[in-house]
Amino acid sequence: MTDASDRWTIYIDIEGFSALYDRETIVLEALGDLMEGIYAIGTNVYPESPQRLFAHQTGDGFVIVSEFGASSLEVPTSIAIALLRHVAARGRFAKASVGEGHFSDVWGCYPKRIRAARRHDDTLPLGGGLMTIFPVIGTALIDAFAVAKRSPSGSLLTVESRKRSRLPPECVIREIDGSNLVSVDWIHSTVPLVRRIQQRAGLRSPTAEQIVAAFRRYREQQPPPRWVASSCALLGLAIEP
Repeated sequence: MTDASDRWTIYIDIEGFSALYDRETIVLEALGDLMEGIYAIGTNVYPESPQRLFAHQTGDGFVIVSEFGASSLEVPTSIAIALLRHVAARGRFAKASVGEGHFSDVWGCYPKRIRAARRHDDTLPLGGGLMTIFPVIGTALIDAFAVAKRSPSGSLLTVESRKRSRLPPECVIREIDGSNLVSVDWIHSTVPLVRRIQQRAGLRSPTAEQIVAAFRRYREQQPPPRWVASSCALLGLAIEP
């Protein structure tokens, strides 16, 4: 049973970032696409309470947190699908997981000396250098990371199996053996809210055929075979691993 005060969380990051970082600039553009997509959704689709969003960068990805909890996971699922498609439109891929829990500012627990040196942009001077701090954490973040860690390799959207009934009925869902997770086919699911988010946020909205073609081109970069195999199996792609 989900606590009514639990906030949903999306953890989403760029696939193959570390492997491709030194080989191409498009992987940085993919991170920029993800960043811009989150900004557009938060600004144009969910700008005000009680639906406003909070996003925090974590290296090559982001944690997106709701303001309040919800009985349905339609909104986080739809946001994740829209972002995954937005990134895929330019030939790179992301991976997302949905979690839930509490999320709070833990700044008051930090040492007094650190609190006194804090700037408004959450940085502290280190002599002539700089420290950047991340003063928010909670079980929502931990849960989303845990789902991501248990997920197989691949450009997937994963959710705990016990939350399956709370996903939009239009989702194409596949079980992930031995993990207590399900994979939402973000390429072929036709969730009406996804389209509304894409239109209001001005996101790229490639067709399933265009995403499959991009996947074939990406495969020429020789991603790990298990990445290809699980992506194909869980996204319904008729491409030999």
